[in-house]
Amino acid sequence: MIEQLTVAGEGVAMKMPAAALVFAGVVVAGAVFVAQSLSDPLGRTDGAGQSSSSLAATSAYGGYSPEAVSSASDGDRVVLFFHAQWCATCKLLSDDISANIDRIPHDVRILVVDFDSQTALKKRYGVTLQHTLVQVTRDGGLVAKWNLSRTLDDVISRIS
Repeated sequence: MIEQLTVAGEGVAMKMPAAALVFAGVVVAGAVFVAQSLSDPLGRTDGAGQSSSSLAATSAYGGYSPEAVSSASDGDRVVLFFHAQWCATCKLLSDDISANIDRIPHDVRILVVDFDSQTALKKRYGVTLQHTLVQVTRDGGLVAKWNLSRTLDDVISRIS
């Protein structure tokens, strides 16, 4: 049998099992919030609710694919954003880019690369830290590499 203890404070009395139930509800709500926060940084899903892995190469901000890089126009500047779903600073930058997507210059393509799964791409560009940005040419040549940009403005200011 569960002991019924009364917890009193601030004029509120609550039985312990009820307090435990409230606490469990808060924990579950927090877990749901975190899970949603760690979903696809672009918030994209296919018809089945699954995250899509790439967007059209004409998107200013989209998912990485080799085709998205190689199909960029001659004058386009392509930046790979090595993003980890568990990375809080990656999420901050992703949210800032999404909120200001209309401010991305017409010749800039920011492509999100999954830091955890794209090991060959990380090795190619010497990426050892999530939240790394790498500017590349259409054929994949390295132009510039930097870490920890916090805002879209900072990313744009660093692009050659």
